[in-house]
Amino acid sequence: MTYCLSDVHGELDRFHAMLELIGLREEDTLYIIGDVIDRKPGGVDLLRLIMGAPNMVMLLGNHEAMCLDTLGPYNTFGARSLWKSNGGGCTYRELVYATPVRERHEILRFLSGLPDCLDVQAGGRQFHLVHGMPGETTYDRVWGRPLPDSPAPFGDRLTIIGHTPTVYLNGDDGGPLRMWHGRGIIDIDCGCGNSTDRRRLGCLRLEDLAEFYV
Repeated sequence: MTYCLSDVHGELDRFHAMLELIGLREEDTLYIIGDVIDRKPGGVDLLRLIMGAPNMVMLLGNHEAMCLDTLGPYNTFGARSLWKSNGGGCTYRELVYATPVRERHEILRFLSGLPDCLDVQAGGRQFHLVHGMPGETTYDRVWGRPLPDSPAPFGDRLTIIGHTPTVYLNGDDGGPLRMWHGRGIIDIDCGCGNSTDRRRLGCLRLEDLAEFYV
């Protein structure tokens, strides 16, 4: 089976609970559509787990991009301030002060090699996986956001995204966050890492579009 989740944001316990809920097997594939790190303190441990798992495939999110802009070889001007203002402080401290230099470099190399979008097939359907929205540049693909009335990006593929908490697309009904189904788009970011107690980690099984929540 083929599964997608996104925006774990350091919530390691929820990630383990999701693996148990879906019963991920060695022959299954789990796509993680960016934003594993930041906001909560388990992000680096999540990266270690993903790096060591042959059946997990990670895509670049805007939080990994901010990490690379800050700690990567180019050290973009203003990047650390932007990252910190978006919840990157816990990841910065873990990587800089608590991770051996060699391992930190391995993690940064792993992040620098992540794809920013993927096309996959499952259950007879075609899917486009991207963190933010389909776009012309990496910046667009990791930072872009849909609107509730956004048209379908593709005619032949269903787009699976994260990045935008679904409450902004579904509207706030006061209940636990749930996936948003737009026109040719499914948003699976159900708010992990945010302060609301209505946040959940969502996982979508591509073969039958079954939804799982923890």
